[in-house]
Amino acid sequence: MSSSQFPPIAIIADAHFHDLYGDYDFSGIDVAGRNMSARRLTDTVRSTRVFNESYRALRAALDTVIERGMKHVVLLGDYSDDGQAATIRALREVLDGYTRDHGLNFIATPGNHDIFGPTGRHHAKRLLNPDGTYTIVASDGDFVDDDADGMVTTDKMYCSGYPAGLSALPDLGFFRKASDLHWETPFGADDRPERRLYAVRSEDGCNEYRLMDASYLVEPEPGVWLLMIDANVFEPRNGEFVEGHAGAFVDSTNAGWNAMLEHKAFILDWAKDVAARARLNGKTLLAFSHYPALDMLDGTMDDELAVIGRTSSIERIPSRAVADALMDAGIHIHFSGHLHVNDTARADRDDTFLINIGVPSLVAFPPVFKIITFGEDSLKVETVALDKVPIDPLLIEQYRVEIGVTGKKVGQILDAPDYGTFIAEHVDQLVVHRYLRREWPKDLARVLAQINLGDLAVLGHHHQAVALADATVLLHAERGRYESMERIRSALRAAGLTLDELDAITCLKLLGDWYKLRLGSELGLDRIPSDRMRMYRYLMELFSDQSSVKSGEAQDTFMRLFRMMARYLSGHPSRNFTIDLATGKI
Repeated sequence: MSSSQFPPIAIIADAHFHDLYGDYDFSGIDVAGRNMSARRLTDTVRSTRVFNESYRALRAALDTVIERGMKHVVLLGDYSDDGQAATIRALREVLDGYTRDHGLNFIATPGNHDIFGPTGRHHAKRLLNPDGTYTIVASDGDFVDDDADGMVTTDKMYCSGYPAGLSALPDLGFFRKASDLHWETPFGADDRPERRLYAVRSEDGCNEYRLMDASYLVEPEPGVWLLMIDANVFEPRNGEFVEGHAGAFVDSTNAGWNAMLEHKAFILDWAKDVAARARLNGKTLLAFSHYPALDMLDGTMDDELAVIGRTSSIERIPSRAVADALMDAGIHIHFSGHLHVNDTARADRDDTFLINIGVPSLVAFPPVFKIITFGEDSLKVETVALDKVPIDPLLIEQYRVEIGVTGKKVGQILDAPDYGTFIAEHVDQLVVHRYLRREWPKDLARVLAQINLGDLAVLGHHHQAVALADATVLLHAERGRYESMERIRSALRAAGLTLDELDAITCLKLLGDWYKLRLGSELGLDRIPSDRMRMYRYLMELFSDQSSVKSGEAQDTFMRLFRMMARYLSGHPSRNFTIDLATGKI
């Protein structure tokens, strides 16, 4: 079959499916005779993803796949909320239904939220009661929440380990299917878990395990090889632990490909062999894993370290050694999820290349998935948005009951007319309820909460360095100087702007848009008005000439902030684009 005749493939990352009407041994909220098991909005505005909305989002994506006449769907890990037993069972029912009724074929990699180590781990979730209070539902009675209105203990909240968590979803590709034209693992053709083990040990040698690896190669259509890599790495900790206990392992969340080089190097040897056979046999090879293999944040690590500090995002950036290892293996195209980032990254070396297509989450900004279409020696990548998915009015009603109890300020999120607006507003709420409170330095967060874009224009035109702690005092003084303000107004007029316009935009709004560009790249522009974007571009240019200012001073901080913003916009295409498979040209 010519590559141009290969059927298209849908790629969905980080669906984080929560069964809104699932059986968690919790009575929940009666909705027309069904029990709603809803997560709190209070928790949602502090999380990098929404929870309850996943129930509709996954179905909306799969319905779109069906409408497009497609068959194959790649799930790039984190297909479940947190791997809870009841959630996995419900997810299986959903996916099996789409296979039975519409012929969809699912091909998956596991993510850090789907499975944990050899024996799993406990989970606890806050689920809403009808009156807006909540009950904590946990797999272990040791969880304590003094503010909860009740507690339920059930093994339905437990997240399984390898291989139980995979066996619970037997038709996602982890085991051979009758329809597969070719299927293998790094260990051979045997799909039994006990034949797919590798050794891993702690640095002190006290803890050694043989863990299952779920990687596999599948040929779903003649000539198409999909290399599905299990990049979860569960490194044993030093010290004494109960055999297999969750505490005995480092969480895979921040490990990713950096840890793969150390603990699962056999995957790269296998990938090199697969790539060689693909070339020999004329197969088109694409690689997939949950974790990115390249930096998906446009080379902004140094600025992020200087402005925010060592964030989890920095911990998850792969080293250059990862790119080199994959290029050495002959891998050229890799799709990843995990970061909830829409972006395209590329690495080159001599006459080879590696391209990583970052697929964002269905339950975070921007809520999209990808469709790939094969051409002669090319790959077309298309982005499909879920923006127009309707909002569930029953959920909004329950959220309002909850907010009536908690008094939580959640902006305009409950007035969102559609899913895309809801998710965009969720980003703005994360700025207030998560990022500034938990991740950004307190002194910077305090300043950002008090100033607006007009203040930044004043600061950018001030030619003497000022300490961040003194910025608000300086701004108050400068605004009282007539000559300085006239000079600033004149500069703004020359750029087609007014100070009043900039004064109307708070820095909290700026940060919401900053994160939209960080997460969405060019897709972020869809949610930023053009007049506001013009103000940001003016400030990017204004602060670009602050390189002589010392690190840590106010002008340096905002120079870096706007430089990051500019880089989020300046990368490779990430919405709809074509890759030349021979040269890597995008």
